[in-house]
Amino acid sequence: MEYTLSWETNTWTGSGAGRFNEDYALVAPTRACAVLVDGATGLTKVNLVAGESDAAWYARSLAQHLAARLGDTSVSTIQALEEGGRATAEAYRLFPGAPALERIDEPNGSVALLRWTDTLLEVTMLGDCTAVVTLTDGSQHVIYDDTLSKLDDQNYERMYAYATAHGTTMAEARRALNPRFIENRLKMNEPGGYWAADISCRGFAHASTVTFPLELVQAAFLCTDGYASATTMEVCSSFEALAARVAAGEGALVGSELRRAEQDDAGCWRHHRSKTSDDATYLQVVFERCARDA
Repeated sequence: MEYTLSWETNTWTGSGAGRFNEDYALVAPTRACAVLVDGATGLTKVNLVAGESDAAWYARSLAQHLAARLGDTSVSTIQALEEGGRATAEAYRLFPGAPALERIDEPNGSVALLRWTDTLLEVTMLGDCTAVVTLTDGSQHVIYDDTLSKLDDQNYERMYAYATAHGTTMAEARRALNPRFIENRLKMNEPGGYWAADISCRGFAHASTVTFPLELVQAAFLCTDGYASATTMEVCSSFEALAARVAAGEGALVGSELRRAEQDDAGCWRHHRSKTSDDATYLQVVFERCARDA
């Protein structure tokens, strides 16, 4: 199949003075792949990497290791994820102090990746990133694991109840309920919990892959949960609507609208969450068919 490939990425850093953006996106057309990683800082804010956060380092390093392996189509996307994850973990453990860290101190992340051949598009997901694949017939297919978001939502409602009962801010409630957030984090890569990318590498084998015939694919959209929150912040009505706006060239506009909505609810009272805004990133790859001579 002959097609012209185009892509777009955009990112916004979340709230907090001096924060590092812990999302990382890349498109590697020569390797026929795209990778998005949403890094997460350890809950106790331990930081071993000079000049950036550990989570920012983890997201960038994992994405680059993955892109280096995905070009080999004899390796499955899950194998590439496992190999890239192990290489990233080994590099992280070389930082002084890393081997002694507790699990809640280590960086982790969610991963969404695309790989395409002449005939097939593969979408591999681990964690709470979102993918929407739009086909040439106009249908849209959402790929999203809501396990972690359900756990988070329970804590956000606990925060609201605590803040209401004690007359505190939501930020103060978040600090008071930190043991609940630690409890959730300890469910990562454990049976009955949720699967994600981390230094233990236990979650990689639990990633899932969905495939589509490339001749039927118009575009593939990936985003981190920070950008997907446009749906919960009432900027877009659904993941499908969000992907459609990005496909229409409105990705940056959606990001601006999202940030305005978050600032209008900076105290997190209307839309319950743990902070005003998170890092928000999207990646879109478009496959445009080339017209053939009659």
